[in-house]
Amino acid sequence: MRIPDRVLVVGLGETGLAVARFLHSMGRQIGLADEKAEKDLMPVLTQLNGIPFTGHFGPHSIRDFLMYPMIILSPGVDSELPVLKEAKSHGIAIIGEIELASAFIQEPIIAITGTNGKTTTTTLIGEIFTRAFRDVFIGGNIGNPLINYVIGEKRARYIVIEISSFQLETIKQFKPNLAVLLNISEDHLDRYRSYEDYTHAKYRIFENQTPDDYAVINNNLLLSHTIHARLFRFSTDTGLQEGAFLKNGLMHVRLRDKEYTYARSRSPLVGIHNTENILAALLVCHLYNVEHTIVEDVLHTFTGLPHRVEPVRTLRGVTFYNDSKATNVDATRRALESITGHVILIAGGRDKGGSYKILVDSMKKVKALILIGEAKERIQNELGEYTDTYIEHDLTDAVMRAWHLSKAGDVILFSPMCSSFDMFRDYKHRGETFKTIVESL
Repeated sequence: MRIPDRVLVVGLGETGLAVARFLHSMGRQIGLADEKAEKDLMPVLTQLNGIPFTGHFGPHSIRDFLMYPMIILSPGVDSELPVLKEAKSHGIAIIGEIELASAFIQEPIIAITGTNGKTTTTTLIGEIFTRAFRDVFIGGNIGNPLINYVIGEKRARYIVIEISSFQLETIKQFKPNLAVLLNISEDHLDRYRSYEDYTHAKYRIFENQTPDDYAVINNNLLLSHTIHARLFRFSTDTGLQEGAFLKNGLMHVRLRDKEYTYARSRSPLVGIHNTENILAALLVCHLYNVEHTIVEDVLHTFTGLPHRVEPVRTLRGVTFYNDSKATNVDATRRALESITGHVILIAGGRDKGGSYKILVDSMKKVKALILIGEAKERIQNELGEYTDTYIEHDLTDAVMRAWHLSKAGDVILFSPMCSSFDMFRDYKHRGETFKTIVESL
């Protein structure tokens, strides 16, 4: 990839800063644009450690954007912004960090996407690969930008990355050697014009693959887009001639006339959604000939990640779970499926545009629904008739209400099904706040 002398980086999150460092190492003149005011960005800008740049802060101006022949977007920046459309009409190249980084990488890339389960699956594959091959880079949307691998001196045998739909919007030549699509359900409809547009963005992960590459996909997904790679499926409800599937408590992997089995009960990860994540990971690992014993050892000890149906404590017979990572309705549905007993559900946050009605069948086990945040009235309108429903001012009040309603044997589940940005910095801040409140009871 040819990088021009002047490049504009839009969005100053962790990815934007990493891109700026890379461009500086390449001797390029850097522009930085962000809709926040410069004074609000000072804690971020100090992390550049004296790297020279031209700042374009506050409301975006097309005049600023036209100063650069290339624009690189951070994942959180909407590629459909009018200023970006106009810049593109003037012939300015607009790409994302994934496209930039992958152009400088020769090693095999394993990329994982899906509405839910991306981080768990990426981390599980990464841990197994690290045990098997030692030198593995794990990153992408998981919190370690791919461009950091390009900047770093250490080389890896394999690169395992999580990819979001936002990152896939701006690819052109990006081609993973193996691409995984875990699932698709309504999400980010506050950004996409339709569910079809969101689905199209997800399927772009396969767009540039060839018959020499691998595609791993959930058997429940229809192939709405052409896939040129060698296709393998995983399923929790159907036996497969080739692929990975669950049958009678055993997870099977059938490949190249060989079959491997793993006891589902030996994994600490709970829920059918995690069974899907594990099956996808098993399939990936055996496509790369990881030894069965290595896979088994990691699988039996991998306890998952924080904020994903995470047990917090049991108090007077009531168990609390932190599922703050549930930023869409399907994630909450999956969490409810994985829990037995009566549930008091705490939910709410910033609405993302999807329907809450898909939770109707799951509401049978919800003893009470406690709502907070900007979306509380909308959730109440769609689900309030199915159980006792309460609206509270903040998360502290919600936890206290749930605690007073509970009795021994109940489960209090914090699974917001919304984004966190109305009240918290991110889902991690939200989850840690919940845990602090619960620990103080």
